[in-house]
Amino acid sequence: MMKKIIIILICVVLAVAIIGSFGTSNNDTDTDTEIVTDKVEVSAEDDSNIGKYVLEIDSCRLAEDYEGKSVAIVKYIFTNNDDNPVSFMVAFDDAVYQNGIGLNNSYFLADSANYSVDNQSKEIRTGATIEVEVAYELNDSTSDLEVEVGELFSFSDKKITKIFTIA
Repeated sequence: MMKKIIIILICVVLAVAIIGSFGTSNNDTDTDTEIVTDKVEVSAEDDSNIGKYVLEIDSCRLAEDYEGKSVAIVKYIFTNNDDNPVSFMVAFDDAVYQNGIGLNNSYFLADSANYSVDNQSKEIRTGATIEVEVAYELNDSTSDLEVEVGELFSFSDKKITKIFTIA
């Protein structure tokens, strides 16, 4: 049953990624903006181990979606230490907040964003590491971003948190 749910989730993500490749923009301006790391908060002694995985919240940058709305693209570095192949989407529950309000994921970005959702659903084997980018639609353009990630299927409440300040 769980395997069917995972397969369905992967199919949905792949469909969104394919549809997203058709959403292009004629806007040739590059809107990427550096976001400065304000502070890092870690919820446990080991800052990057979550269950059988290692995850680093690496960086964050601003871009635009196909409608010109501001989005934040968070880059994660994910290592699988489990015995089975797994993808970022199946391993983690990721969320980004501004002023305590969750941000929606954004899938259809402007061409100038240089963004790919491909690595979110790629399975990686034991010991492999992959960079994963996830885009989130901003609620405003000035509030700090609080990124919070925990293991998707776990009895542990451990989460890794990192705060980014929009520069």
